[in-house]
Amino acid sequence: MNKNSTPVIRFAVFEDAEAIAINHIRSWQEMYKEFIPESILQNLSVQERTQQWQDLIKQGVKILVLEIDHKMVGFASICEFRDLKPDVLKGEISAIYLHPDYWRQGLGTQLCTIALSELSKLGFKSVYLWVLSDNSQARRFYESLGFVVTDYTRIEEFYEGGALLEEILYKKTLE
Repeated sequence: MNKNSTPVIRFAVFEDAEAIAINHIRSWQEMYKEFIPESILQNLSVQERTQQWQDLIKQGVKILVLEIDHKMVGFASICEFRDLKPDVLKGEISAIYLHPDYWRQGLGTQLCTIALSELSKLGFKSVYLWVLSDNSQARRFYESLGFVVTDYTRIEEFYEGGALLEEILYKKTLE
């Protein structure tokens, strides 16, 4: 990103699905290389992920995309909180990823801040997200934005036969 570039954050359209999939996979390959077997990470399918994101966009899932110089470099998916006791006042950031080439430039903070703002506009009073317990980089990031650890954890299987990983639930109260 050059110093004259201005990040643009907008809602995704159907045609964004492939770029979302590419960013999703590239981010996973870098962020999760210590947690998920390399054989799984290297075989993630852009075609399969594109289809998943197309389906979500068609279903009306709200996905924010972040562009630099007309190139998508990150995204965040927001929705009503899907776990524990259903509550219309609880929102969720169900995914937020940046291409690794754009990490540590403040873009993740901008994207997360806009996601929180959009969730607030939708009437949510608090926001939740799941983070791998061992992902200290992501945990520090969310904590710097005011998210706090809750008492909830879960074990998730990432790809059949791949890895069983513990996730921890974070919460942030919206103003």
